[in-house]
Amino acid sequence: MRLALPLTLSITRVVVVEAAGALYGVPVALVGGVQRVPRAAIRAVKRAESVVLRDRVVPLVRLRRLLGQPEEAGEGGTDCVLLAELGDGPVAVAVDDVGERADVVLRPMTGVLRGLRGYAGTAV
Repeated sequence: MRLALPLTLSITRVVVVEAAGALYGVPVALVGGVQRVPRAAIRAVKRAESVVLRDRVVPLVRLRRLLGQPEEAGEGGTDCVLLAELGDGPVAVAVDDVGERADVVLRPMTGVLRGLRGYAGTAV
């Protein structure tokens, strides 16, 4: 069997994460680890949050907040945190859940969505 894909498509390995009921893929190459962090361990620093991971203070961003989705209410418990290794340094990303790794066909955004920051494309 032979599969011919257009040059605009690529196959990428991602870690599937969930936020506000929707699934997103984070490239495996950017993921430095995944762990559950007690909410009490997340500290507010000015207007931002941070957490200590691997003996380093790492800025924390919430995927729901980045997407403009409502925050999950609740004190105590734990947050699922994905450690992303970016060019500027590590960033902890709080997500609702982490799924399996998957190979996806990545299709670049087109039209008005082409310049949208933070998205590489859509997965088939």
